[in-house]
Order: sequence, then C-alpha cells, then structure tokens
Amino acid sequence: MSIIKRHLSPQQIQAIGYGALAVVSFITVIPIVLLLIYIVIQGLPSISWEFLTNFPKNGMRDGGILPAIIGTFYLTIGTALFSVPPGIAAAIYLAEYAPNNRWTNLIRIAMINLAGIPSVIYGLFGLSLFVIFLQFGTSILAASLTLSIMTLPVIISTTEEALRSVPYSFRAISISLGATRWQTIWRIVLPQSLSGIVTGIILGLGRAAGETAPILFTGAAFFLPRLPNSPFDSTMALPYHLFVISTQIPGMPIKIQYGTVMVLLGFVLSMELIATIIRSNARKKRKW
Repeated sequence: MSIIKRHLSPQQIQAIGYGALAVVSFITVIPIVLLLIYIVIQGLPSISWEFLTNFPKNGMRDGGILPAIIGTFYLTIGTALFSVPPGIAAAIYLAEYAPNNRWTNLIRIAMINLAGIPSVIYGLFGLSLFVIFLQFGTSILAASLTLSIMTLPVIISTTEEALRSVPYSFRAISISLGATRWQTIWRIVLPQSLSGIVTGIILGLGRAAGETAPILFTGAAFFLPRLPNSPFDSTMALPYHLFVISTQIPGMPIKIQYGTVMVLLGFVLSMELIATIIRSNARKKRKW
C-alpha cells in the first residue's frame, strides 16, 4: 500500500476508489435489473383489466386476482394501524425521555434481535396468541396484529435513529424560547426527522406486505369466493396466493404466476414511491 501511495497522486487514488465503487455497484445492480426484466417479460402477457378486477376461476388457472389484491391492501392498512402509532411513540420515549442506562440499552439490543427473527416464528406466535388464546380465529385482525409485531422493531429502531439525528441545538433553542419539551418534540424534532421516520415505516410495511409465513398461520385463505366483510374474516393475499399457484396447483400457466409477482412488486414499489415523494418534500423543508 505504501508503494502504491508513493507512485500515485491523491487524485489517481481517488479515481481508483471511485472506479472500484462503480464496478461493485454495477455488479450488484445488474442482476436485480435482469431479474426485473425477466419478470416483466414473463408476466406482462397476463396483465389486463380482467386480471386485476376478477375473481379466480377454473381452479385458479383463469380469471383474476382481485381478492388477493384487496386482502393485501387490508393487511397492510391493518399492520400500519397497529404498528406505526405505538412504534413512533416508543421511539419518542427512547430517544427523548428514557434515561440512557443498561435497561434502555437492553431494550435496544432486544429490538435488534427481534428484527432478525424468522417470520415463521412470528406466525406461530400469532397463531398461539391471537388465533387460539384470544379466539380471533384466522382473520384479518389476527394476521394484522401478527404482522404489526413483526414490523414494530424496524419502525422503532429507524424512528429512534431519525429522532437522534436532529441536532441538539434545535431542542436547546426551542426550550430556551419557552417551549415545553413536548412542544419541542411535536413542532421541531418530529418535522425535522420526518424523512427518516417515513423510510422506517415503509421498510417495515414493505416487508409485511410481502410476507407469507405469518399470514399462512393467522389469516390467509387458499381461496375465497367473496371479499372479506369484517376484520374477523379470512382473506386471500398476494404472497400466499403466489405460493399456492406456484406449488399447489398443477398445470398453472407460468404467465399467471409472474403476473402475480408483477402485481405484488407494483404494490410494494408504489409504497416506496409514495415514501420517496414524502421524504423528498420533508428534506426540502429540513433546516440542517
């Protein structure tokens, strides 16, 4: 390394570093792009208005995937309702009120560990607690609560980091001008950390929307001839529907499988697009 430094100028070393980063980025991105192109090529022939608005028929080999789309939407909304408010509240407490001692450090370590637990474990937990013990049955409510527990560690961790990234001087100036601690958090800290909070929420909800194991035990149905009418009904969902038509139904046309994949990706990417717009607007208003 010292020999290289003696023979190369700082500008050349910097150029080599940028070149290496570009090569690594290229190697990482190209397989993803190729995979997306392959999915579009295979699934685009099945995408139509009928595919998006009709019920499955002929043993799911024909028709559409409307119940799975609606079910995924319901589960995502339910997960957001049960995970976002308590997640942000817990992050505010940890970042702004809780003392920095071994107990709060233990809580943070536990959240990191919980975020890495396999989703099937959450599914079994939701089956034991919500489906059997609380007698919610296999329902949207039980599945949403299970997914919210799985999502909470991600939302809490990312929100706490976003809150801590706001400079302390913002808090000091606000309090010196007569604002209370809560007014400072509500009017100064939260708006300035909105971009990071939204990122954490979308990461958590995006994972929840694509999970199969938790809803397999708690709320997903193989096939339903109608849409759910209440939170205590079962529902079809895109991840589980994709699993079913890929593994359980012989003779399933490949275009329907990849068409379902395209719809699921479009659902998740639309959430990412909304988050990107909110994040961009929040960053423009940020004062640091």
